[in-house]
Amino acid sequence: MNRLAYTAAVFVALLAALLAALAVIAAAPAFAKMAGSGILPGASAKDPLNIDAGKLDYFDKEQKLVYSGSVVVTNGPATLKASRIVIYLDGKMTGPDGGAATNDRVKHIDAEGPVTLVSKGGIGAGDRASYDKADNKVYLTGNVTLTQGDNIIKGERLVYDVASGQATVQGGGTQGGRVRSIFTPGGMQ
Repeated sequence: MNRLAYTAAVFVALLAALLAALAVIAAAPAFAKMAGSGILPGASAKDPLNIDAGKLDYFDKEQKLVYSGSVVVTNGPATLKASRIVIYLDGKMTGPDGGAATNDRVKHIDAEGPVTLVSKGGIGAGDRASYDKADNKVYLTGNVTLTQGDNIIKGERLVYDVASGQATVQGGGTQGGRVRSIFTPGGMQ
Protein backbone atom coordinates (compact mmCIF):
# COMPACT_ATOMS: atom_id res chain seq x y z
CA MET A 1 0.00 0.00 0.00
CA ASN A 2 1.49 3.38 -0.91
CA ARG A 3 1.98 6.12 1.71
CA LEU A 4 -0.98 8.21 0.54
CA ALA A 5 -3.38 5.28 0.72
CA TYR A 6 -1.96 4.15 4.08
CA THR A 7 -2.16 7.59 5.69
CA ALA A 8 -5.68 8.21 4.35
CA ALA A 9 -6.83 4.77 5.47
CA VAL A 10 -5.46 5.30 9.00
CA PHE A 11 -7.24 8.62 9.45
CA VAL A 12 -10.45 7.49 7.86
CA ALA A 13 -10.49 4.43 10.12
CA LEU A 14 -10.00 6.75 13.11
CA LEU A 15 -12.88 8.95 12.00
CA ALA A 16 -15.10 5.93 11.35
CA ALA A 17 -14.33 4.58 14.81
CA LEU A 18 -15.07 7.97 16.31
CA LEU A 19 -18.45 8.29 14.65
CA ALA A 20 -19.31 4.67 15.45
CA ALA A 21 -18.40 5.51 19.04
CA LEU A 22 -20.88 8.33 19.01
CA ALA A 23 -23.48 5.80 17.91
CA VAL A 24 -23.04 4.04 21.24
CA ILE A 25 -23.48 7.35 23.04
CA ALA A 26 -26.65 8.10 21.10
CA ALA A 27 -28.18 4.76 21.89
CA ALA A 28 -28.64 5.63 25.56
CA PRO A 29 -31.39 7.87 26.91
CA ALA A 30 -30.23 11.40 27.50
CA PHE A 31 -29.44 10.90 31.17
CA ALA A 32 -28.91 7.15 31.36
CA LYS A 33 -25.76 5.51 32.59
CA MET A 34 -23.55 4.40 29.67
CA ALA A 35 -21.90 1.04 29.44
CA GLY A 36 -18.12 1.18 29.54
CA SER A 37 -16.56 0.10 26.27
CA GLY A 38 -13.59 1.31 24.29
CA ILE A 39 -15.27 3.28 21.56
CA LEU A 40 -12.56 5.69 20.37
CA PRO A 41 -9.42 4.43 18.62
CA GLY A 42 -6.87 2.97 21.02
CA ALA A 43 -9.28 2.80 23.97
CA SER A 44 -10.10 -0.38 25.86
CA ALA A 45 -13.30 -1.49 27.58
CA LYS A 46 -11.70 -0.45 30.89
CA ASP A 47 -11.07 3.15 29.80
CA PRO A 48 -13.70 5.63 30.96
CA LEU A 49 -15.79 7.48 28.39
CA ASN A 50 -16.08 11.18 29.16
CA ILE A 51 -18.24 13.68 27.30
CA ASP A 52 -17.84 17.30 28.27
CA ALA A 53 -20.16 19.86 26.68
CA GLY A 54 -21.73 23.15 27.58
CA LYS A 55 -25.18 21.70 27.01
CA LEU A 56 -27.08 18.51 26.18
CA ASP A 57 -30.57 18.70 24.69
CA TYR A 58 -32.67 15.57 24.15
CA PHE A 59 -35.65 15.80 21.81
CA ASP A 60 -37.90 12.79 22.43
CA LYS A 61 -40.34 13.48 19.60
CA GLU A 62 -37.53 13.85 17.04
CA GLN A 63 -35.39 11.17 18.72
CA LYS A 64 -32.40 13.48 18.64
CA LEU A 65 -29.54 14.27 21.05
CA VAL A 66 -27.64 17.55 20.69
CA TYR A 67 -24.37 18.12 22.54
CA SER A 68 -23.18 21.72 22.14
CA GLY A 69 -20.68 24.18 23.53
CA SER A 70 -17.11 23.05 22.92
CA VAL A 71 -17.85 19.31 22.98
CA VAL A 72 -14.93 17.12 24.05
CA VAL A 73 -15.23 13.33 23.96
CA THR A 74 -12.35 11.38 25.53
CA ASN A 75 -11.94 7.63 25.71
CA GLY A 76 -8.55 6.27 26.70
CA PRO A 77 -5.80 7.90 24.62
CA ALA A 78 -8.17 9.39 22.00
CA THR A 79 -9.96 12.74 22.01
CA LEU A 80 -12.67 14.15 19.74
CA LYS A 81 -13.39 17.88 19.77
CA ALA A 82 -16.31 19.57 18.01
CA SER A 83 -18.46 22.64 18.47
CA ARG A 84 -21.62 20.56 18.33
CA ILE A 85 -22.60 16.90 17.88
CA VAL A 86 -26.11 15.92 16.75
CA ILE A 87 -27.21 12.29 16.95
CA TYR A 88 -30.40 11.10 15.21
CA LEU A 89 -32.00 7.90 16.51
CA ASP A 90 -34.26 5.42 14.77
CA GLY A 91 -37.47 4.77 16.72
CA LYS A 92 -38.30 4.78 20.40
CA MET A 93 -36.43 2.74 22.98
CA THR A 94 -38.13 -0.40 24.16
CA GLY A 95 -36.98 -3.23 26.34
CA PRO A 96 -37.67 -5.11 29.54
CA ASP A 97 -35.57 -2.67 31.56
CA GLY A 98 -37.57 0.26 30.22
CA GLY A 99 -34.88 1.59 27.93
CA ALA A 100 -32.37 -1.01 26.81
CA ALA A 101 -30.48 0.52 23.95
CA THR A 102 -28.05 -0.57 21.28
CA ASN A 103 -26.12 1.29 18.62
CA ASP A 104 -28.54 -0.23 16.08
CA ARG A 105 -30.80 2.75 16.84
CA VAL A 106 -28.45 5.35 15.36
CA LYS A 107 -29.52 6.65 11.95
CA HIS A 108 -27.18 9.58 11.46
CA ILE A 109 -24.52 11.56 13.32
CA ASP A 110 -23.29 15.07 12.53
CA ALA A 111 -20.29 16.75 14.15
CA GLU A 112 -19.92 20.46 13.48
CA GLY A 113 -16.62 22.16 13.72
CA PRO A 114 -14.10 22.67 13.74
CA VAL A 115 -13.90 18.90 14.24
CA THR A 116 -10.65 17.32 15.44
CA LEU A 117 -9.81 13.72 16.32
CA VAL A 118 -6.49 13.16 18.10
CA SER A 119 -5.17 9.65 18.71
CA LYS A 120 -1.87 7.81 18.84
CA GLY A 121 -2.14 7.32 15.07
CA GLY A 122 -2.34 11.04 14.27
CA ILE A 123 -4.74 13.93 13.86
CA GLY A 124 -7.73 14.31 11.54
CA ALA A 125 -9.43 17.70 11.21
CA GLY A 126 -12.15 19.35 9.16
CA ASP A 127 -15.08 21.73 9.34
CA ARG A 128 -17.72 18.99 9.61
CA ALA A 129 -18.01 15.22 9.98
CA SER A 130 -20.97 12.91 9.55
CA TYR A 131 -21.85 9.24 9.57
CA ASP A 132 -24.86 7.86 7.73
CA LYS A 133 -25.84 4.32 8.71
CA ALA A 134 -28.01 3.72 5.63
CA ASP A 135 -25.07 4.02 3.23
CA ASN A 136 -22.46 3.09 5.89
CA LYS A 137 -20.16 5.96 5.00
CA VAL A 138 -18.23 8.55 6.98
CA TYR A 139 -17.80 12.04 5.54
CA LEU A 140 -15.25 14.65 6.64
CA THR A 141 -15.71 17.93 4.79
CA GLY A 142 -14.32 21.44 4.65
CA ASN A 143 -10.60 22.13 5.00
CA VAL A 144 -9.76 18.47 5.61
CA THR A 145 -6.29 17.85 7.01
CA LEU A 146 -4.93 14.42 7.91
CA THR A 147 -1.61 14.41 9.75
CA GLN A 148 0.48 11.42 10.76
CA GLY A 149 3.93 12.32 12.01
CA ASP A 150 5.39 14.65 9.39
CA ASN A 151 3.06 13.39 6.64
CA ILE A 152 0.11 15.58 5.69
CA ILE A 153 -2.85 15.17 3.31
CA LYS A 154 -5.11 18.15 2.60
CA GLY A 155 -8.33 18.28 0.65
CA GLU A 156 -11.88 19.53 0.81
CA ARG A 157 -13.78 16.27 1.30
CA LEU A 158 -12.99 12.77 2.52
CA VAL A 159 -15.42 9.90 2.01
CA TYR A 160 -14.82 6.59 3.76
CA ASP A 161 -16.84 3.47 2.94
CA VAL A 162 -16.92 1.55 6.23
CA ALA A 163 -17.84 -1.78 4.58
CA SER A 164 -15.12 -1.82 1.92
CA GLY A 165 -12.49 0.24 3.75
CA GLN A 166 -12.05 2.45 0.69
CA ALA A 167 -11.22 6.12 1.24
CA THR A 168 -11.39 8.95 -1.26
CA VAL A 169 -9.97 12.42 -0.67
CA GLN A 170 -11.20 15.14 -3.04
CA GLY A 171 -9.82 18.61 -3.62
CA GLY A 172 -11.88 21.73 -3.46
CA GLY A 173 -12.04 25.47 -2.91
CA THR A 174 -9.24 26.12 -0.41
CA GLN A 175 -6.92 23.66 -2.15
CA GLY A 176 -7.43 25.11 -5.63
CA GLY A 177 -9.47 22.05 -6.59
CA ARG A 178 -6.57 19.71 -5.80
CA VAL A 179 -5.58 17.20 -3.12
CA ARG A 180 -2.22 18.11 -1.53
CA SER A 181 0.03 15.52 0.08
CA ILE A 182 3.40 15.90 1.76
CA PHE A 183 5.32 12.73 2.64
CA THR A 184 8.52 12.99 4.61
CA PRO A 185 10.97 10.06 4.63
CA GLY A 186 10.58 8.35 8.00
CA GLY A 187 7.50 10.52 8.70
CA MET A 188 5.13 7.61 9.45
CA GLN A 189 6.62 6.52 12.75
